Amino acid sequence: DRLPEREKQLLQTAAVIGKEFPEPVLRLVASLAEGELGESLRALARAGFIHESALYPELEYAFKHPLTQEVAYRSQLADRRARVHAAVARTLAEIYPTKLEERSALLAHHWENAGAAWEAAQWHQRAADWAGLRDPGEALRHWGRVRDLLAEVPESPETVGLGIMARIRILNLGWRQGMDLGEAERIFEEGT
Repeated sequence: DRLPEREKQLLQTAAVIGKEFPEPVLRLVASLAEGELGESLRALARAGFIHESALYPELEYAFKHPLTQEVAYRSQLADRRARVHAAVARTLAEIYPTKLEERSALLAHHWENAGAAWEAAQWHQRAADWAGLRDPGEALRHWGRVRDLLAEVPESPETVGLGIMARIRILNLGWRQGMDLGEAERIFEEGT
C-alpha cells in the first residue's frame, strides 16, 4: 500500500502474469515506456518484492515470496484482474507464436480468469491435444475443463461439436484412468 502508484500497478500486473514473469510480456501488458518500466522494476527489486530469475533467452523476473504475489493479485478489483488476464493471453499469443501448443494450458488459464469461457475452452482443447498420450491424466483434466466451460457458452454448431469431442475424449482417456462406470454412463448420455 505504501508503494508509489506506478510500482503498485506494475506489481499487480506482474502478479496476474504469474509467480515468474517475462519482461517482454510485462512491458506489453503494463504499457509503460521502457525507461519507466526499468526504473519501476529496479525499485521493486530494491524493495525486496521481486528479483531477476533469468537473463537468457529473455529477461525474466520472479516474486521473492509467493505471499507477495498472492497479496498483489488479490488486492485488485475483479474487473481489472480479468482485463489484465485477457491482455496477458493476447500478449502471450502474439509474442510466442511458435510456442502456442506448449503454452496452451497457460493461455487457457488466462482466458478462463478473464471470464472468456469460449476462448478458454478452445485453449484447453489445444492443451489436451498437446498433452495427448504423454500425460493422459493432464489431457483428461483439460477435456473436463472444456466440458465445464462449454456449459457457460451459448450453443452453436462449434460449441456443440467441441462438446461432443470433449466427451468422446473424456471417455477414451477415462477408462485408462479408472473412470467410474456411472460417470462414464453420464458422460455418454450427455454426448448422445
